[in-house]
Amino acid sequence: MLRFGTFLAVAIALSAAAPQGISDNVLELDLSPEEAQKYLSNPPFSDPKLSGLVATKNLVRYDDPSFRSADAGPTLGHYWRNGHEIENPDAYVEEVYNAYQYHGQDGLGAYAYGYETPESAKVENRARSGDVTGSYTFKGDNNELIKVRYWSDSEGFHQEDNIPKVVLKPVEEAEDVRQARLAHEKAWAEAAAAARQNPDPQGDYYNRFDYQPAASELSGAVVAAPGQAREAKAYNPNAQLPSYPPSPKPEKYEEPEPTGPPRGFFYKFDYPVSIIVPKNPEEKEPSNYGKPY
Repeated sequence: MLRFGTFLAVAIALSAAAPQGISDNVLELDLSPEEAQKYLSNPPFSDPKLSGLVATKNLVRYDDPSFRSADAGPTLGHYWRNGHEIENPDAYVEEVYNAYQYHGQDGLGAYAYGYETPESAKVENRARSGDVTGSYTFKGDNNELIKVRYWSDSEGFHQEDNIPKVVLKPVEEAEDVRQARLAHEKAWAEAAAAARQNPDPQGDYYNRFDYQPAASELSGAVVAAPGQAREAKAYNPNAQLPSYPPSPKPEKYEEPEPTGPPRGFFYKFDYPVSIIVPKNPEEKEPSNYGKPY
């Protein structure tokens, strides 16, 4: 299960506190379009790749006496898998990866963003003209790496990928299903033929009688619902339809237009990500792996 060891707020605080040139984290706000374009034109990475493994750690629970002296990784001694807390940490290990993400806009319609994690990665860029280019990759079945490149321009949306193509085959009807279908079709045809020879007399019976509105509707003692009133009018042209006051229209709220020159921003930070995996790859879920959360 994928767990983020830190969040954007922490990364922002570290970026603001770290001297320039020491930390790879970037946080630039209130940029002019030209200043923002310098970041958008030279993003930290433009080819999406899965995050690399940087460490493999044993699971040491927070209530273990050796936890304070152990390097417990980003999860800090709390281990969860599929909504359950792991009670037998000896059956698992914690794989730690270094993930990245960035995002920037120039205030004039252009943007760029991307991220890299152990299981998927993506980048996307939009020019001021509206053209969009992007690509992403992720792990498919049997850990096969799926790669997709796409772009959108004046001629529409386009995509290239290595996704395995599915060849559709016509459904093959089993013999017992075919026999049941033929029997149903035969019974249906026989019932339709019998109905044509002996039509339902109930229709002619009901057509001889017109709808008679109730006395309360004609006297005005009970106000019929709009749908019932229309039906009564259709059957009795002399019936008086009730009048309803118009519904008040809500005041239209318009978002005020922003004022001032366009401004942009850009940020980029990295953070550790951990995945809890069984020590034995062939055993997907060791027994007694946890209690419900």
